[in-house]
Parts: sequence; structure tokens; C-alpha cells
Amino acid sequence: MFKWTIIGGGIQAVTIALKLREQGLDTKDLCIIDPHSNLCEQFNTFTSRIEMPYLRSPCVHHVHPNPFHLKQFAKIKQFTNPSYGKYQRPNREMFMYHTHDLIHKFDLNKSHKQTTVTAVDKDAEFWHLHCDNKQCIISENVIIAFGCNHQIKTPQSYKDASDVSHIFDNTYKDYAHTSHVIGSGITAAHLTLKLLKQNQSQIHLWTNKPLAVHDFDADSGWLGPRNMKKFSQLENSTEKKSVILAERHKGSMPKELELRLKKYVMQGRLVIHVNELKKIKNHKIITEHQQLLYDYIIFATGFEETIMQQPIIQQLIKIHKAPLRSCGLPNISSQLEWLPNLYVSGGLADLELGPFARNIMGGRESAIRITRAFIDKTHKTTVS
Repeated sequence: MFKWTIIGGGIQAVTIALKLREQGLDTKDLCIIDPHSNLCEQFNTFTSRIEMPYLRSPCVHHVHPNPFHLKQFAKIKQFTNPSYGKYQRPNREMFMYHTHDLIHKFDLNKSHKQTTVTAVDKDAEFWHLHCDNKQCIISENVIIAFGCNHQIKTPQSYKDASDVSHIFDNTYKDYAHTSHVIGSGITAAHLTLKLLKQNQSQIHLWTNKPLAVHDFDADSGWLGPRNMKKFSQLENSTEKKSVILAERHKGSMPKELELRLKKYVMQGRLVIHVNELKKIKNHKIITEHQQLLYDYIIFATGFEETIMQQPIIQQLIKIHKAPLRSCGLPNISSQLEWLPNLYVSGGLADLELGPFARNIMGGRESAIRITRAFIDKTHKTTVS
């Protein structure tokens, strides 16, 4: 029996858990369900796999409730090269060290149950979470805080080609001899730079559009009331969803990455192909004008949009009648409550949190809003 249970163990889940713990939630009353052996393991694995030196977000975006905590942590621990650029993008290794340090200090590992929720039931008072290890976890409140990275995005026509894999595939191995990358965003950029550093052969980057340069996932105006006030006043959910899709800079990268790639293009070590790839056949990349034999191809094309198709989300909709807006996304309160005592974050909270809902800042805002509900419930219990 738990008072609060978080489904998910990534950056957003840990951010919410830390906020709840800071506000007085006892370790014994908190459960965090995640299939990985360590909290934030997937984020750490993916960012280290592409050798990302610095995160894209600024140093005030991290898992601790105090926005300046990471900067103070860097100073206390005397990290060299703790951040980069005018936005002070944090060193990736330092960010993870900081995250794991907080997980330890707030005893979150004691709350972690390494399993996966497969079914959700509810009685008059409690949520019953059935897991793949045959355990049933009972909780007064539930927070769904898993990410939008359930299914990697690889075009169907390439899935059966030989010597082709996706950078985020669980079976991925570090193919140092790879000379072809497919993708147009920050992941493809980091992966390409990693390969250029690993070997001296010419690397080919295949994109479906010209390189798009943006500092963040969306314009910084969406981090505050400048844009969010008008957005929150929109009543049409389809219009809201359209705004989000238009404002998210998918498949983009910061300026410094573009400049590094162009430097290698000038040196003749990198060739960027824009809208040239037609198909892959017989171990060849086929364009309109040529055929190139390839050694290995790595896709860096992100993930499919499948969060609403996840089994427990479908159960909540079909069995528990979780309400949807006309655009197909959850109809939630300002405190991110979808059903009584069930809250959401990330992509499930798009309509409330806007274009930054899915990144680190989205986790911070989710933590603030959900903690308000926690405080309200605690106060009611105390009064009664």
C-alpha cells in the first residue's frame, strides 16, 4: 500500500518524486515503478551512446526543485567544464552525477520497483496496478510519468535491410566502422560527430530536410507567461495541439552543432545528403543519380508518436472512461489530474504544459502542479 505511485523512472518521474519528497512525502509512502535496473537509466544510456557532451537545455533545468542547485553542485564538486555557451548547457556527465546523487540522498532507490505495469484497476478508494512480475501494487494516488519513447522510428521499407540498426534499439552495438547516418536532428548530429572522431573514413549524413538550427526544443517564450498565457486561454483543443506541433522544433539542433558539422564538410570528411536517399537495396544506398555500397547504416530518427496507444492508457480510456479532448489527448485539470487521484506528465500533459511538456522543463512544471495537489490532499487529511 502506497500513498503515491509513479509509473516511470526517467528524468520527469525523478523530478516529480524529488519534489514530493521535499514537500514531506515519506519514502515508505512512495513507489516508483520502472523496468530498468536504475532510475534514469534509459536517459543516461541514450545520451552516452551518442556521446553528447552537453545537454541542450540550460543549467537551470534539472531534477532538483531549486533551479540553481545544479550550478551550486558544480561549484561544490569543482567540476571542470561544467557548462557550455551563453545558456550554460550542463555537462552531461555532471548532470547525471547530480541526478544520481539526489536519487541517493532522497532514498528514491528504496522506492524503486523494477517491473512494468500491465493492467490498471480501481476500487472505491485505491488504484490497483498489476505488474509483469505478478505483483499488484495498491496506491491512493498514481502519476503516469513515462516518456514518449516506446517505439523507435524506422521506415518500414528499411527494417529488413541487412547491416542496418537504430541508435536507440535495445540490440544496438557500437559499430565504429559505420559511415552512414540517417537523421536530421540533434541525435543524428551527435552521432555523426562521434563517428567522425572514432575513425578517419568519410561519413555520410542523410537528412530529409536542410539542417534546422534552434537553441532549444521550442522558443524560450514558451517557458513563461509570454506565450503560455495566450495558449492557456485557447479553448479549442485541436487548435492547441496544432500550436504545439508547429512550435516544437523537431529534427533541429543548436548552432554550435551545425557549425561543427559544416567544419567537417569543408574538410571533405563529411557529406550531407538532403532529400537524396530513395531506398536501400542489395547493400546499396540508392539515390536518383547513384548507388553507394555501404558498410553499416545507423538510423537516428527518434521515436514514433505512440503514447496514447500504450496498453495502460488504452485501458484507462476504454475501461475507466478517462476523458479525452476532441483532438484525442487527455482532458486534464490544471493540476494534471486525468481521473480522480490519477495524474499525468510529459506528452500526456501537452494541452496544459505546451511545447515544453516533454522535456526537462516539462518535468519541473509537472512536479510543481502535481505537488500542489499533494499539498491540498495533505492539508485536508490534517484538518480532518
